[in-house]
Order: sequence, then C-alpha cells, then structure tokens
Amino acid sequence: MEFFDSNAHPTLDGSWTTEFSSETSVRRGMSFQDLASIKIANPGYNALAVGLPGVGGYEHRSFKRECDRWGLEGIAAITTLEQLKTEREIELIHNLGFRGVKVHPRLLGKNTDLSFTSRIFSACNEFGLVCMLCTYEADVPGKLPRTDPFYQVCDALNEVPEIRLILMHGGGPRLMSYAGLARHSETILIDLSFTIMDFMTSTLKPLIRDLVSNLDRRLCVGSDSPEFAAVDVLGRVCEITRDVPTNKLENALSKNLQRFFSSHAQP
Repeated sequence: MEFFDSNAHPTLDGSWTTEFSSETSVRRGMSFQDLASIKIANPGYNALAVGLPGVGGYEHRSFKRECDRWGLEGIAAITTLEQLKTEREIELIHNLGFRGVKVHPRLLGKNTDLSFTSRIFSACNEFGLVCMLCTYEADVPGKLPRTDPFYQVCDALNEVPEIRLILMHGGGPRLMSYAGLARHSETILIDLSFTIMDFMTSTLKPLIRDLVSNLDRRLCVGSDSPEFAAVDVLGRVCEITRDVPTNKLENALSKNLQRFFSSHAQP
C-alpha cells in the first residue's frame, strides 16, 4: 500500500532539535540523502520534505535546491511573523517554486497568540500556496496560549475561507474539533502525524479509526520523522484501522495528499 508521508523533516546539515523530545524519538537528524534512500528502498513511499525555522541550518534557497536534487516536494518554512517581512517572504517562497509553506508557531515563539494566521492565510492564498499550520498547543508554562487557538484559526478561516490548509497534528487531543472544520470544507485536510503515535493521545485511537472510516477524504498521515520512523507510523495506522475498507485507508495514506497538491499547481 502506498504511503505519501505528509510530514518528513530532512535538514540541510542533517541535525535535529532538542525542542522535540518524544520518548520514542529516533533522536537523530535526517539528511536529504537519508530520506531519498528511504524512498528508493520502499517504492510505495513518498514524502513531503517539510522545512522548520531555525532547525538544521534551514534557508529557503538551499532547501529548495536540495529538494530538487533528491526529487522531493519541498515545503518552505515561514521564518518570521513580522507583517511586511512575512509578505515578502511568502512572495519569495512562491518565486522559488515551492507549492506550500509550514507555519510553526512554537518554533517562532508565537504559540501564545495565533492572531497572525489570517495574514498568513491571505498571503498564501494570493500566491497559490498550500498552508500547513502546526496545531500542537502544549508547551511549558510561560509559553502557553493566552486565547483559544482553535477559535483564532476559525476567525482566520472566516476571513480567508478558500485557503488550502493542512492542519498539522489535527490539534492533538482536540482532534474532533479540528476534524469538524475539515468535514465542512474540501480545502482542509487533517494531518495525523505525531498525534497517531503520541502516548498522551492513545485514547484517540477509536476516534482515528472512525475518522478513517467516515471522513477518509479529509485526512492525511505523516511520520514527523525523524521523531518517528515511517515504518512504525504505517504499522500504527494498520493496527488502528484493521477492519477499515482498503479504499478508505488508501485515501488517508496517500490519495488525498496527492490530490491536494496535483490539483493545486501555482498560478
């Protein structure tokens, strides 16, 4: 069965970050060559190469060059949330040929307030870019959200309803709320990376199974590698969805993400 990984993190220098520390983490970085080798060894596997701000020497041009060199669809990292700089950055990302951006509020020090999201959505929409927004809210005291991030995302969607959006990690323990957004929009996907593996969300397994059974055309799955190995994530998916029809599982594992990008070439 094909697996189009929505959330792989090769880095330019092969290093990783201590910002993430899942107990089952591979705990080492992943180079572009590493990810390309996984693709070669597993013909049914493909992945988005998702950049992260400040991790592994990230820089837009170098990251795009490596994506092209190794035949990977690259997702650029938003590195600033200052309004004018962000608008110029998104234009540059578009001009370099990326088709999507990743917004990571925690790594940008903005997990306490997501009021910037409507600006990001608007700029992405203007330049024809898919927006991947991290929805993982947990952090140490002092860096916790001051207002409810879910409703700030709702506000942004009300302002830019046509944005093509992937809600990374599906809100973790708030998976049902975020899935409700995708239920009513063909331009929103719920990503299950990290959430499907995190021991803190193990109680969500029945919900994940129900979503694959009933909302299969609004889901995608990622490894969040190098935090988790793709083979382990695929095994967890198969474990949870043992009696789900194959066509629905195929939608969640590969076809939805393929459709999302194949139908969204840059203008």
